[in-house]
Amino acid sequence: MARKYKTEKSNGSCILLVDDNLEYLDSIRLVLEHEGHQVITASSGKEALSILHHSTIDLVLLDYFMPEMTGEETVIEIRKFNTDIQIILQTGYSSENPPRDVLRRLNIQGYHDKCEGTEKLLLWVDVALKSAFTVSLLNKSRQGLNYILNITPEMHKIQPLDDLFQGILWQFSGLLGFGNSFLAILPNQKPAVSSTNTHEGFLAIVKEDMALRIHAGIGRFSGKVLLEDVLENDEISYINDSIQKGLVQYYEKSTLIPLQIGNTHIGVIYIDKNIIHETDLEMLNIFANQAAVAIQNAQLYEIATRDQLTGVNVRRYAIQLFIKELRTAFHTKSTISIIMLDLDGLKKINDSSGYSAGDRALSQLGKVLKKATRFNDSIGRYGGDEFIIILPQTDSTGVKNVADRIIELLNREKVYNPGYMHSITCSIGSVTLTPIDNSTDDFPHPVPHIYFQAMVQIILAKADEIMNEAKKNGRNCYHFEEPVPWTGFTDAVGRFSMNKDFIT
Repeated sequence: MARKYKTEKSNGSCILLVDDNLEYLDSIRLVLEHEGHQVITASSGKEALSILHHSTIDLVLLDYFMPEMTGEETVIEIRKFNTDIQIILQTGYSSENPPRDVLRRLNIQGYHDKCEGTEKLLLWVDVALKSAFTVSLLNKSRQGLNYILNITPEMHKIQPLDDLFQGILWQFSGLLGFGNSFLAILPNQKPAVSSTNTHEGFLAIVKEDMALRIHAGIGRFSGKVLLEDVLENDEISYINDSIQKGLVQYYEKSTLIPLQIGNTHIGVIYIDKNIIHETDLEMLNIFANQAAVAIQNAQLYEIATRDQLTGVNVRRYAIQLFIKELRTAFHTKSTISIIMLDLDGLKKINDSSGYSAGDRALSQLGKVLKKATRFNDSIGRYGGDEFIIILPQTDSTGVKNVADRIIELLNREKVYNPGYMHSITCSIGSVTLTPIDNSTDDFPHPVPHIYFQAMVQIILAKADEIMNEAKKNGRNCYHFEEPVPWTGFTDAVGRFSMNKDFIT
């Protein structure tokens, strides 16, 4: 049976000692433990193989002559599933096998004659463990680079910033199996101006007042906003210093890796673990560079496509998404719907309570629209207080369900100002397109982009008319009409060419 012995001052290495001579086994075990090694013993090659399948071992000291399975036969079996582990064969008859021949033939790192004593054995052990450390670093570097290459496409795909931040936290934790970490970034920066551990960490960005704010967290950092709630003052000062200097810094409890592109400081990654190995830090730096580029690209993309007040898409981008979804519906012959809605009484709110109150009403409406829709639906701010919602693969029943949710959620919202309390309501209209039957019309192949531009113009004009009917009906309601068919190619393009000011 394998026996595992501990030493009070371990140097971190684990040696598997295999010998059928129990007296020799015990005496060498004591010598190795005295040197600070952790030792696991086995009395046969079969037992050694079983241990190697379930334990992490740095070095195998293996007796050459053993019953049932010799040391050479054991090495051959080990190399079938582990080509990197360091192995030293021990024998009392080394003259029978020239050492260089044995080392080369069996791919082992040492061949020790037991008659030469323990000092020579410890020399072999030191050399083999240094080799094991080097192999371990190379493997870790290769695995780390493969990990980064595999996750880089995920980081650079188009996605909301909050999703990107949370994803980076999990990916970063998985890189080296860290326990607690967070990612901190500087907001609105412009160019030239797999682990089994419990993952914990958070992501923070620097706001306009240059103070870090937490935006995403893992474990005990989840749900936190202020650094002061999770870190001591000296740790916060280390973070700020790391951002300013752009240097990797590690302390008693943490490691800080800045995120920067050239001279532009994006932020910093914080790990509540002291990482001092150069190879580990190199992997973190490589990952941090990828993360910094992904964050900056996502920030710039969000600035270009997202309405900062309401959090929904800007008009031009929303229309581009509408064209894309129309093209998909056309080719898949599926139903598609669009909602157009208008915030009721925005002028009254602005006149009585100021534009800040009106902005709060628009912001609350944006949040309600995102809450009431699906992930694959698209929301856009069409005008000052007008919004559109694109609903792929949604029929009239589905549209009514969405409209009901919007009205119900919005009726719970209020805008408060000294002396005033404003309810928030909206008027909703929608258009549903039936699946197209393009066999009855002379559509060119492929259908040109201008046709889908024209259909967007036609549908939005129709949705605006229907929405105005809802306003005439008293507001805080929705108005629908029967689903409509697709407009023919010639008619649609002809009508589109008459409106040169439509933004697409």
